[in-house]
Amino acid sequence: MKLVNDRITGPGGEVRLPRGFPKLEKMCRALATVGLAENEGAVDDPEQIAVCLHLKERFRSRRWIQWVLVDGDSCDLATFEPLNSEFRPGDPHDVTGQRLSRFSYVKRDGAGFVMLSPETACQMTLRSDEVLKRIWHLSSPLDGGQANEPLFVALGQFGFLEPGLADEPVERASWAFADAILHSSSRRGLDEPIVGENTDLQEQYPAPQAHLVPTGKTHALTPAHGKTQLATERRQSCRNWQASPIPLPLVSSFLQRLSAVHESFVAGGLERLDKPIPAAGSIHELEWYIAVGNVSGLEQGLFRYCGFEHTLDAVPDSADAAAEMLQNAGSSMGGTAEVPPALIMLATRMPRIAWKYKGMAYRLTLLNAGIALDAMYNTATELDLGGCAIGTGDPRPFQRVTGLSWFEESPVVEFALGLPK
Repeated sequence: MKLVNDRITGPGGEVRLPRGFPKLEKMCRALATVGLAENEGAVDDPEQIAVCLHLKERFRSRRWIQWVLVDGDSCDLATFEPLNSEFRPGDPHDVTGQRLSRFSYVKRDGAGFVMLSPETACQMTLRSDEVLKRIWHLSSPLDGGQANEPLFVALGQFGFLEPGLADEPVERASWAFADAILHSSSRRGLDEPIVGENTDLQEQYPAPQAHLVPTGKTHALTPAHGKTQLATERRQSCRNWQASPIPLPLVSSFLQRLSAVHESFVAGGLERLDKPIPAAGSIHELEWYIAVGNVSGLEQGLFRYCGFEHTLDAVPDSADAAAEMLQNAGSSMGGTAEVPPALIMLATRMPRIAWKYKGMAYRLTLLNAGIALDAMYNTATELDLGGCAIGTGDPRPFQRVTGLSWFEESPVVEFALGLPK
């Protein structure tokens, strides 16, 4: 961040500072603190305090504020950097009995080390080997004396600790470490461009060829020409839509053909479902949602499809969230793509499939998602609807409006739906 005259510039833009505040530069330096008190010395005028608080929020929204932990000699121990504009550290609290979260991990980043966790939108950069030595003590719950150490208090504030010996909620216990890392790192929700165009590989390496050279004997096959092949060949992704609303009967038929429950039964102590499309163990942990923007007979909002009764259950006060989801879908399709009239979302309920399968639950939910995507394309084609799978998605609007944590339910598939132009 640079201060030049009355402007502060940084990644993502600039902020123009108000005039008439002689201590503004000193005041801006005070923004690095977690809190702001009148007795900090940098600011003592009520009007300047108000301006400082306003600027602090603007800087936070651009992720310009970082928090630095120093030792008694004022040497840097660690830097805490927000990974999205919504992140705010918690208040300092007693961390007695807590330990390092089983989802927290340290990895090399360039010439240094960082700590990350899928449970917090924050990255800790380690500035001293002393930090690594102290982290060793976090394998066990902290006692009262250890809990007063500034490093451990900061780790609690920034979301890297968990309750020590307490039982986990089933929703959290259902997620293995590797599954949680893969899920969080392959979805949007952080401002860093971790998903999307891989310009790093493109600049360093040539593009791999699609056609592999045979290494053994080749046998010619007779091409098939039939209804099934023609149906799949007609499938294509649609990114532009008619202005007319999708008729509700088409939406009804689309969901019924894909996710209606024909029968439920119990096997191995777990309720299983018979649906039109297959799923691992007939568990069908994927919940079907539709974000509605322009469907006849439905108000704008988010709806959950119930395959037992063949109904759409509205999520309360979800119009704004649905609009955000649809807007995100339109921008994710890129190019000349338009905001779709509707968006199908499949959210995984990991506790259901993890109750049955260990070490492979998330892999299975992704396989189930792939089967569902293929079925959605074919069903949309049969109904003369247009559809397009979304490569990236932001789960935050879903989590905000449903009140569900991603441990309980989290979208893994988005599919734009509408009447094609």
